[in-house]
This record gives sequence, C-alpha cells and structure tokens, in this order.
Amino acid sequence: MAENCCGPLKHFEKVSVVFVFGSTNKVKSAQFAGKVILLYFLPVHHDYLYSRSSISYLTDTYTYLFPDNVFEVVVVPYGTADDMLLTDSYECNKSSFESLFYHMPWTAIPFPDIASRERLVGRFGIDRLKCYGTSVVIDSSGMVLQSKSCNLIRKYGGIGYPFSDKRIEFLKAQDDATARKPSLKALLGSSKQDFVISNKRNKVLIDTFKEKVVALYFYEEGITPNWLTTNIKVAYEKLAQTESCFEVVLVYLHCTSGTIDYTSEKSFQNTLETMPWLALPFKDPRCERLMRFFSYPYDGEPSVEAPALVIIGPQGKFIEPCGAEIIGKFKLPAYPFTRDRVAKLDTEIVRELTLDMLWDQNTTFRRKDGRKVQFSQLIGKRLILFFEGVDCTESHANKFLKMLKERYLSMKGTDDAFEVIYITNCKSESLYNKNIKDVPSWFVSPASELLPVDLSLYCCYCHMLSIPDVGACGCSGYREWRPTSSMLAFDRDGQIVRKSIQLSFTDMDFPFHASNMEDEAYYELSYFYNWDKSKMSQF
Repeated sequence: MAENCCGPLKHFEKVSVVFVFGSTNKVKSAQFAGKVILLYFLPVHHDYLYSRSSISYLTDTYTYLFPDNVFEVVVVPYGTADDMLLTDSYECNKSSFESLFYHMPWTAIPFPDIASRERLVGRFGIDRLKCYGTSVVIDSSGMVLQSKSCNLIRKYGGIGYPFSDKRIEFLKAQDDATARKPSLKALLGSSKQDFVISNKRNKVLIDTFKEKVVALYFYEEGITPNWLTTNIKVAYEKLAQTESCFEVVLVYLHCTSGTIDYTSEKSFQNTLETMPWLALPFKDPRCERLMRFFSYPYDGEPSVEAPALVIIGPQGKFIEPCGAEIIGKFKLPAYPFTRDRVAKLDTEIVRELTLDMLWDQNTTFRRKDGRKVQFSQLIGKRLILFFEGVDCTESHANKFLKMLKERYLSMKGTDDAFEVIYITNCKSESLYNKNIKDVPSWFVSPASELLPVDLSLYCCYCHMLSIPDVGACGCSGYREWRPTSSMLAFDRDGQIVRKSIQLSFTDMDFPFHASNMEDEAYYELSYFYNWDKSKMSQF
C-alpha cells in the first residue's frame, strides 16, 4: 500500500554516486528524477549471490521498461545477521557482490559505501534475519508504492508499471474479466503482439486458430517428463491427419525455481526445433501473464499444483486445466481432452458391463446365515454390489449402509425387492465377522473370493485396486493400496444402472435408474485423479 514519504532524491541526499551497468561508471542520483525507482535490498552472503533466481524476473521487467526511460533499479547490498558476526566476511561478500553486479543492467549503491547502505536499510526497516532479497517501489513524487514488491513484479512484470495499487487492481480486474469470458486473444494477445511463432520462426496470427481446440503446453526444461511431450506429439500428428482443429502453443517457462538457472535462448530454440507446433517467443511477457493466470506459484506463496497442459475450446467455449493427466492416461480417444469427455468414455465402458460378465453361472454365494445360493438363482433380480473400502468406518459410508439396510428391509417381499452382495475388504476372520455383524441376511464374502478373474473388469469396480499415482502430469503406476467404498447396481435385465463412490439415495427408485451415470463418472474421476482440486482458481 502506498504511503507518504519524502521526495525520492531525499533517500539519496548523502549518496552522490551509484554504479551503473556493472562497471565503474557513476551516475548522479539527480538523474533519477521523474522515474519510478525500485530499491532492491540484496543480502550479500556468498551462496545467495550466485543464484540467478533472485534477479532474473527483475531483469525481464527492467528490460521491458528500459526503452521508455521511466523506471530504475538501485541495488542496496547489505549484510545479514550472520554476516555481521564474521569479521572476515567483508572482502568475500564484496567480491561476490561485484561479480554478480557485473551482469546486472541497472545501478547500485557502491559496496564500500557502508554508511549509505546502512542508512537505507534502516530507513526501510529491512530485516537482517531474512536471507532473501526484498524490494521497495517509490514513485517520482516520493510515495512508497509497494513495500514488498518482489512477488508483485514477478507476477505482473513490466505491465505492472508503475506498480501502484490502482494499476494492480486494474490488472486483476482484467484477469477476472478474461476468466468470465475467456478467449485466445485475451489469453495470448497483448497490446504489442497478436502472434505466436512456429518452429521455423515464422509469425502466426492468433486469430488464425481461434476456431480450433488449442493446448497451452507449459514446459519446464529438464523437469517436464518426456512421455508427456511424446503423448502430445502422437495426438497432434494423428489429429493433423484427420482434421485441422487442434493446435499446441508452447509456453516455455524460464523463471520457475527449477528452470531459472538452466534456460536460455539457445535451450528454447533447441527444444522448439524438436516440436512440430507453435510457441510464444522466449521470455515473452505473455508467458509470465499465463503463469499468473493459471495459478503458478511464486516465492513465498503456498504450493500450487499448476497445470502442465491447458486445453482451450474453440472461441473459448471451455478451459480444461487437467489436459496433461487426460492425454497421458486416456490418449487420443479423450479428444478434445476434457474431463467431460473422459467421464463420457468411462460411462460408455461401464454401460457395457452386465451381471453375467462378472461370475460364472455356477458361482456360489453365501448369505450371512450360511445359506448358499448359486449365481444362476440371482438372474432376473435387482442387485446391489457394495464394496467395503478403508473409509467404511467414516460417516458417509456408515450413513449409506444404514440407509441401504432400511431400504432393503422395507422392500423385502415386495415387487421392488433387491438383493445385496456385501464384499468386504477384511483380511482377518475376526475383522470380517465384526464388519458383517449388523448387516441383514445379505450375501457376504471377502473380496478375495468374489472379485472376477478377468482383470479387464476391474475398471468397473470403482478403482477398487488403489488410487493411481498420477505424478505431475499423468498416470503411471499406483501410489498405494487404498480401496474405497463403492457400489454397483444392476436392474432385472442384468444391465448396470449405477456405479458410484458417492454413496447416497435420492428417491425410492434410486439407484435403479441410469440418468446420472456421467455425473457419477465425473465425480469419481475427479476424486481419484485429484481433479476436484482445480488447478486454476478462476475456473
């Protein structure tokens, strides 16, 4: 928040010169008149100074604003609390700072000018206990616009100038408006650029592919897994053979914590040459805007699961942040790579399941009281399969079981009667007996006895095997064995009418109708692949 302050030059009234452009050139502080000034307070311990992550995003902002001659950065090196205790740290820190400053395009208080550095550190209340840089933005009238602006500048870059509260609120309002009515032009365009580039460096206007499904590929050099690029390439090339309605735009991330020390114009060019699609230019300000818009984390912010592949529908009809997981797990049939499409695919698979696919006609079931019934005797009856999970002791599962018991007893002997097969997850006989103690005269069995031999049918058991380990962008292997309470319902004709982990009854006929199977599939997939935790706060 802005606060009244003396004129900006007052801060430098006893500082007659500053370094400029990493050399011994000197600049009078009077030359800062009329500019917005960012004071970058930089701790000078050795390890920190050799990390580019502390200055890269500020360099991009400075470069963006440099032609307008309205912005200046002044580095104020200072010693941390630990440095102050070391008598031999001065020369080491001085050498380290000057080595780093040589590569900076702005100005700094000379390191030997300890009095000036200490005066500014004291004036702005810099905490020596912190081992990372902080910055203060002052406008040309001497108003402190932002007292902690590192993250702010990283989020908004040069378009945040002059970094006032009013300007930041305006940009936030723009983001909100784009979220309400998204479009490629709003997301990829800017006042200066309305194009992306091909891997041959040709300019391609954004409007030329606004009618297509577009995937924004957020790529981190050395971090993004190769299988994701491979899956996108396969989909891209196959769709190009059949239809021209899919495009990919590479968003090459150069300033994340994992890439900032290892990316360059050359690494960007080398990567783009291996990809057949389009891209935003290297260090294009629109990259930072997309990172902000799609909830990429910044220093000091809580960890956010940012998207690797964002799918945007024609004319912005939809935005899908889970594209990487979808294309990795479900491949080309999931086109246009949305959760809705995957839920539909899952439902189509489930609808093919019939009761007689699960067990042989001679399979024997056992009621709680020990009576045995062959599977052939259940044909023509309504049937509910309840799979006990590790969450069965939780309130929602207990509530469902209570309702299921009441429904079963109230309908027993009527035309609406149904049977229940209770499949427990127990591995010990004592726990098995405890869990079935209060159930009515249902069919009961440990999972090991009644689950089908045909492994292809396991997909119809609500992911009973485990929660998959999807990693950062897709599905590979299993993270843990964690069966979840779930149910299948079959009508008299043996057709499935319900597959659910969202255990509830909504009316007397429920669950023996199939009107909401896609909604159930969407809920289930969101739960198991963490799609219920949106990767974008706006959508």
